[in-house]
Amino acid sequence: MGKSIFGGIGARLSWAIIFIWFGANLLSQALYLGFNGEPYDANQILMSLGAWYWVCIVLELIIWLTFGSLIVQKFRIDVAEKRFVDSA
Repeated sequence: MGKSIFGGIGARLSWAIIFIWFGANLLSQALYLGFNGEPYDANQILMSLGAWYWVCIVLELIIWLTFGSLIVQKFRIDVAEKRFVDSA
């Protein structure tokens, strides 16, 4: 039972991180577009970071992998519940 509680907290926290990350990206792009009339070039910004570029790339990859694993987990749970309901 303890594992499911921590798993639920971890999943909720992961979703919160993904939504915050997505919202921050969307908001920053919208603000930049509103002030400058054109979208910013993310590659140019990342390249200007120098060595920190790789840190940002790794963090972004971790977020995308977390998002993918949450989606796969959600589908697994839905399929398992459907099988349980069908067999009952």
